[in-house]
Amino acid sequence: MKKVFALVLALTMLCCSAAFAADTDIAILVPNADHGWTGAVMTYAEEKAAAVNAEGTYVAQVITSADPANQITQVEDIIENQSANTVVILPQDNTLEVTMRRLADSGIPFVMFDRVIDSVSEQAVASVKGDNEGIGAETAKRFIEDGMVPGDKILIIPGDNSSVPQMRNDGFFGVLLENGWTQEQIDAIEMTAYTGWSRTEGHRLFTEWLDSKTVEEIAEYKWIFTHDDEISMGILEALQSSEIDAEKKDAFLAAGVHLASSSGLNEFYSVLKGIHQRDYSAEVAGLADLFTVTYDPAMIEDAIDDMIAHLNGEEVPKDHVIDVQVVDATNVNDFVGFGDAVAAE
Repeated sequence: MKKVFALVLALTMLCCSAAFAADTDIAILVPNADHGWTGAVMTYAEEKAAAVNAEGTYVAQVITSADPANQITQVEDIIENQSANTVVILPQDNTLEVTMRRLADSGIPFVMFDRVIDSVSEQAVASVKGDNEGIGAETAKRFIEDGMVPGDKILIIPGDNSSVPQMRNDGFFGVLLENGWTQEQIDAIEMTAYTGWSRTEGHRLFTEWLDSKTVEEIAEYKWIFTHDDEISMGILEALQSSEIDAEKKDAFLAAGVHLASSSGLNEFYSVLKGIHQRDYSAEVAGLADLFTVTYDPAMIEDAIDDMIAHLNGEEVPKDHVIDVQVVDATNVNDFVGFGDAVAAE
């Protein structure tokens, strides 16, 4: 009889434990991608979810979306059907704003990662991101240290219409203002259309930009601030293509361009190390400087940890900013990039 009672008690405790875990599950919503920074975010999210589930206290599920409309549908489902009790989300873009306000009003705790929807940031458990303003600030500081002066020609090749590029530009412009630039000079800085963080779009927009300039105009641009390593890789690939007029390519590489990037793509690190399968040595040699600023996709794990800490009743910093570092050929071996290796050490 005691054995039967013990078995019933054990089964009851097991059922209660399973119900508790299901009642506190974490939906992790990220864009679907098989490469680049977003692809690495998805991989890290899946690895973290597996670790959370193995630990057994909470149930975590990664839900990927193909586009903003798809992600909006996913969030609406969570709100309407209570299919998750908490949400960690990397919003596809700012078109999620209305839906995120609905999520905030629903009372479901949420953590935003990377792209922050400002109108709901105060209602979020936390907003976890790399120091986007720091990326812009560190880029501007390096340009200034290397000789950039107020009024110099600058080209910015941005990511998308979310808060991320805005913050990177704000950090960049803020340092310029602190160093003698006028608002009129800043307003005159040239910017391409959004790349959508795409290497292909970076390649296309850079090629179109060169096509739109004369050789004399190209020689005036010595400072290029891209918002992502994929965009910079697109530029390097464009410089090796037959699409660019040879005279314009020579003018660009003779101008002494300082090319700035960000994120930490392993392929970009391979270029800095000089070990890329595709030989970019001529293009790199033609640049006055080539560097990137870290923005680690593994930060998604910090976002999930913040939600777990909240569920555990711990205090969580509402504005969780993770420091950035400048990476160039002199220190690249001290950093681990994300994405597939493209050449052996």
